[in-house]
Amino acid sequence: MAEFFIEIGCEEIPAKMIPGSLGEGRKILEKFLDGYNIHVSNITTYASPTRLVYHIPEIDLKEADQTVTIQGPPRRICLNEDGTPSRALLGFMKKNSISEDNIRYIQGKTGEIAAANVFVPGKNTDFILKEVLPVWLKKIPFRKNMKWADLNIRFVRPIRWICALLDGNPLVFEYAGVTAGKTTWGHRILGKRDISVTCFSDYKSRLKENYVEIDSVARKTVIQQAIAAFETTHNATVIRDEALLDEVSYLVETPFVVEGSFENKFLKIPEEVLITSMKEHQKYFAARGSDGKLLPRFLAVASTSNDPKGYIQLGSERVLAARLYDAQFFWDEDRKKPLESRMDKLDRQIFQTDLGTYGDKIQRIQKIGEIFNRFIPCDAKALKETIRLCKCDLATDMVYEFPELQGIMGGLYAKEEGKPEEVWKGIYDQYRPGSMDDDLPRTREGELTAISDRLDTFLGCLAVGIVPTSSKDPFGLRRAAQSIIRIVLEKNLDFDLYQAIRDCLPIFDSALKIIRSDWENQIFSILDARLRFWLNTRGFAYDEIDAVLSIHHGNLLDTLNRVKALRESRKDADFLRVAGSFKRIHNILDAAKDIAPDTVNVDLFSQPEEAALFDAMVTLREDAEFFTTEKKYGSALKRVGEIADIVDRFFDEVLVMDKNDDARQNRLAMLTSLRKVFLTIADFSRLVISDSKS
Repeated sequence: MAEFFIEIGCEEIPAKMIPGSLGEGRKILEKFLDGYNIHVSNITTYASPTRLVYHIPEIDLKEADQTVTIQGPPRRICLNEDGTPSRALLGFMKKNSISEDNIRYIQGKTGEIAAANVFVPGKNTDFILKEVLPVWLKKIPFRKNMKWADLNIRFVRPIRWICALLDGNPLVFEYAGVTAGKTTWGHRILGKRDISVTCFSDYKSRLKENYVEIDSVARKTVIQQAIAAFETTHNATVIRDEALLDEVSYLVETPFVVEGSFENKFLKIPEEVLITSMKEHQKYFAARGSDGKLLPRFLAVASTSNDPKGYIQLGSERVLAARLYDAQFFWDEDRKKPLESRMDKLDRQIFQTDLGTYGDKIQRIQKIGEIFNRFIPCDAKALKETIRLCKCDLATDMVYEFPELQGIMGGLYAKEEGKPEEVWKGIYDQYRPGSMDDDLPRTREGELTAISDRLDTFLGCLAVGIVPTSSKDPFGLRRAAQSIIRIVLEKNLDFDLYQAIRDCLPIFDSALKIIRSDWENQIFSILDARLRFWLNTRGFAYDEIDAVLSIHHGNLLDTLNRVKALRESRKDADFLRVAGSFKRIHNILDAAKDIAPDTVNVDLFSQPEEAALFDAMVTLREDAEFFTTEKKYGSALKRVGEIADIVDRFFDEVLVMDKNDDARQNRLAMLTSLRKVFLTIADFSRLVISDSKS
């Protein structure tokens, strides 16, 4: 076994691109090497802003030799009339360097064919890697690539060096005008260039000597330790942000945490603005004091070993101060005009070409909000005011400079103007939740505004033919659907969401560019997929979810309660017996060519088990209707389990597909009626049941 690693050295790669592309590159390299007969251990990856590293601790130096069976022409054309090899067979032998003695005949797909066993010597691994790596480098995906010099090659950033060692020896190949070898580069300011290495451990240690830590986890740990020390020293709490922590760990090659401060006067600016200025533009960490208030301090992460003269601290403070002066100016200027005065600008701001301006969008959101208000009671006047003003901050200087603050600034400006709490909070929370872990809107008006806004985007984009794909979703339609699902379920909004959406569809009639049935199918299939995802995250099994989503649904709380009840009922052996029998009923009815009558004729019963099942079904139908109306799905499912013995006896003693037409059709009618009763609760045929009688 040998060791192999490769480092692709580049100009600085955007931090957010590194983790995803690094992982995809590993998968692609594994797939390439799987095509060869060599053992390859797990590939570990490392990265810094100027390098991507792939390390294989164990790899064979040579492929294993193989004897493989190769197939030739059909037997009928292999020999001439005199028994000598035909031109087809001679060509096959010449191509594979074999004699007639090696030929045998085996059964092929369309008859006998010529075949031979051929010895294939294994390739040397250095040859394989030189063949694979240039192709692999082209395949590593990045969100954006670039070209440089006169090369017909694209990569995330210009490649400046490649270090590749196999079993301690340089693996020499050329890519992008760079010849791979055994040298690497250290930190671009503090380190050396052309550092010769002998193996991976030597490579890591030589880089550390030159101020490069290739392990992002190690860099992250250093940053976390500095944050903890700051918190202890100042009795403070640094505002935790895992995404920011991950990003800064890929911004530096050797992390050094710098503590900085800003003037107290800036604390008069809303803390949302201060935190955003620090995080989004400067990648700084903000902190709160023991009283929970924002401190005039921050932490910055620099790619250096120290800051003895305080130049980095001073530079960080100056850059942030410039940002905060801008923020102070925008805050003061924006408040000179009421939010409402900015509505005219929204009529000139395009939301989407086919859907018009933001002014048009607000009108649609108002209509959607009114429809949802019929299902979910709240202060209609406050809701109307919230929606009317919810996009006005898009025309403010602050949001133009800090787009991340849209919605939040509108809420803060509305609060400053003395708007009611339900209005300014509704505006502030309109974009919540932004992710699966984000907070939800705090007020009912905020919930309906958030739902209405997302629903307008979701329905409108689908109506004009903008459909999310596996790689593209520019308007975040899946995310919008997921947020709607989260608000409804996690805020316990008990109403038929799907019916409310159907009531909203006429709003988009004038914009509709696709077939209406296709549009509606897209709407509810995406919503079902997002609902399924949410239920999966709560630990429900896929077949439990299928069983409920396969019947008519629309009230999400109702769906959740059915799935909960179904999961609990799986512990009941009697229920599982009936569920297994339901599959049998389902299969019988699907396979039956007869069209069962609508009603069951009790006079045609010839066996007591038929009458027993009919009586049980009638009683069950009444009970199921009562329990489902009362939303007591656990009780309904328990009641289903109570007829297990009757169902079993019916199938043991009664032949459903009787030769007598009347008897057969009557029994099919009874099973059809029983299936309808079961389907008022869930489609049990979707459940995966082991050892059932189905």
